[in-house]
Amino acid sequence: MADAVAPEFARFIKEERRTSRLPASREQLAEGELAHPVFVENGRVSEFLRVAAKRAVGLFRPTKRTEVVWVHGDSELAVNLVELDVKLSGGLIYILIPVRCDQTGNATIEVVFAVGSPDEPAGLYASTYRRPNGPPLIVEAWGEALVAFAWQCVLGMISGIAGATGKDARGNVLVPVELTASDKGIQIVPMARHRFAGSSRLRTTTKTRGAR
Repeated sequence: MADAVAPEFARFIKEERRTSRLPASREQLAEGELAHPVFVENGRVSEFLRVAAKRAVGLFRPTKRTEVVWVHGDSELAVNLVELDVKLSGGLIYILIPVRCDQTGNATIEVVFAVGSPDEPAGLYASTYRRPNGPPLIVEAWGEALVAFAWQCVLGMISGIAGATGKDARGNVLVPVELTASDKGIQIVPMARHRFAGSSRLRTTTKTRGAR
C-alpha cells in the first residue's frame, strides 16, 4: 500500500497533462533516463505535503483524522496533519508543523531544508539543522523526531508526484532524482530507477563449497 501512488498526486499529473503544462508520458523509459520535470506552484505545495504527511503516519485511506499523538515514556505530543504549511524561497524549504502538548499548548515547529535552486541544482541533496525552531521544551524532547517527520513528508510528496508521472520499462514507478525550490514553487525531475533499485530480473544464488 505504501508504494501505491496517492490519488491526489495522480489527479494533479492528469490535470497538468490535460492543460498541456506537462507533456504526455513517454513509454518504456530505460534505467537512468529522465522524464520531463514537474513544477508545483507555491500555493499547492502545502496541500500535497499534507497528503504525504497522512501517508507518513500510515493513513493511506480517506479519513477524518486531523492529528496523531506521539508517545514516548510519559511524554505526549499531538501533531496536526491538516494544517501543515510550507514556505519557499530560493533553495530553501520551510516546513511548519503545528503541534500541542499540555506543557506548552499550541505551538509551531519550523524545520528548514536547504535544497537545490533553479540556478544551482543539487540533485536530491538536502541539509538541515539538527534542532528545529520552536519552544525549547518541545524541541528538546521531540526535535529529532520532528525533523525526521518533516523530511519524510517532503520525500513522500516528491516521490509520490514523480511516481504519478509514469513507469519505466520494467513496470516500476519513476523516482525523483532532483528537487529545486524557489519562491514560485518546487520542481521535481523524475527518473527511471536503476536496476539495483526496486524490482529487477536479478536473482540471488547460493553456492555450496565442496568438502576438502
